[in-house]
Amino acid sequence: MEAHHDHGSHHPPAADGECAPGHLMTFHLGVCQEILFSGWVTTNAMQLFGSAVALFVAGFLYEGLKYYRQAAQHGASSSNKDSQVNITKTECGGADGPRCHSQVKYGMFSSPHVVQTLLHIIQTTISYILMLVFMTYNVWLCLALVLGMGLGYFVFGWRRAGGGDTNDCCS
Repeated sequence: MEAHHDHGSHHPPAADGECAPGHLMTFHLGVCQEILFSGWVTTNAMQLFGSAVALFVAGFLYEGLKYYRQAAQHGASSSNKDSQVNITKTECGGADGPRCHSQVKYGMFSSPHVVQTLLHIIQTTISYILMLVFMTYNVWLCLALVLGMGLGYFVFGWRRAGGGDTNDCCS
């Protein structure tokens, strides 16, 4: 027996106002959308708009978390109260002039490393969740995420020391 999945439907509303099941595999402008969970379904423009606003805020806060994580790491490197933190000066001089860069090495069980590990787990989980939302291929939800993350980077990114986050998996 061969199962047939209709990935090309446009989720037309059913007679009772519910959306027909299915998942589009192309970008679309529809308002009928299941988002992450079976209980998060939009069936009209206002529900989709509310979901887009929530995802815009989630994208903005995600960028804030990335900034906070970097700031927490920088704050931990500027104070060496923890006996398991080793700060060494490296790469002095060179083409940039007489600037030196500090390299922070945490002990495996130092409190800054444990905090950074927990923040990394949270950041990675959120990034994958946001990626799954983007994979709904709903243009409005994708746009909300991109704009939220863009505004978040605009607000938080200018404060970052030394470029982007190289540990960021999905954005």
